[in-house]
Amino acid sequence: MSLVRVQVPSSTTNLGPGFDALGVALNLYNRVELDELPWGLSIHVEGEGQDEIPRDESNICVEAVKRVYQKAGRTLPGLWMKQRNHIPLARGLGSSSAALVGGLVGANLLLGNPLSLDDLVQIGVDLEGHPDNVVPALAGGFCISTVNEDGRTVFTHAPVEVSTREARGRLPKEISLSDGTFNVQRVGMLLAAFALGRDELFREAIKDKFHQPYRKELMGPLDEVFAAGYEAGALGVCISGAGPCVLAVCHRNAGKVGIAMREVYKSHDISARMHILRISARGAHAVEIEKEGLPFLQAAV
Repeated sequence: MSLVRVQVPSSTTNLGPGFDALGVALNLYNRVELDELPWGLSIHVEGEGQDEIPRDESNICVEAVKRVYQKAGRTLPGLWMKQRNHIPLARGLGSSSAALVGGLVGANLLLGNPLSLDDLVQIGVDLEGHPDNVVPALAGGFCISTVNEDGRTVFTHAPVEVSTREARGRLPKEISLSDGTFNVQRVGMLLAAFALGRDELFREAIKDKFHQPYRKELMGPLDEVFAAGYEAGALGVCISGAGPCVLAVCHRNAGKVGIAMREVYKSHDISARMHILRISARGAHAVEIEKEGLPFLQAAV
């Protein structure tokens, strides 16, 4: 059997002012198992989204596998796939990117790794439409991504449901010069805060005028949640990706901050979960599989 298993990190993006450019891999993971079949498609999903994720050709992980085979000049005969999901769907933690990256890396492993990381990034960005989640899911760590005029993605890296489409639909078509200057200044400050360990810079550096003001109404009592986070000792608070998850940058008081923010949601009769996560220095990677005792795989056409 050629069965492969891939572990893929979740990711948070934007980090306030770095819209569609900054992304960080986090240590909350999905796993994808893949194997070739003589024909047909057999998909199994466990965990988050098991009642929502499609079991047909429209599954983003399947599409990613097909794109890798196409790029490598190979034909995919049939596919058996199992998704073991821990990343919540449509919460701003990169669940769709994790799914497609699992397909990209898994398919490349099945083929003997003919494609480079740059190749996989480009396929992933073509599928996702923007690089900020795809790059950290593939490369790990803190990532800065841009898309060149020719459409190529360039990146650097160190080891309540809200759809992304709906959240993007709230954004203005144009921004003012003053708002653009505001965000550029704070991206620079944010990078300095991370690189130099300047904790006192985070609260100002994580502010944004590109997207958060326009998305707030989709995400409940956001101002109250931010305020509770800061009062409990957060260094910086922002929307995670397209939301509605809220990201708080903390030192040793992460539990206190998370509980304080969760209590605000509770006071508004909104159920909220808390994850205390660290940066994952490693992106998507193969996980060893014990092959003895594997079940017989039946293709479903």
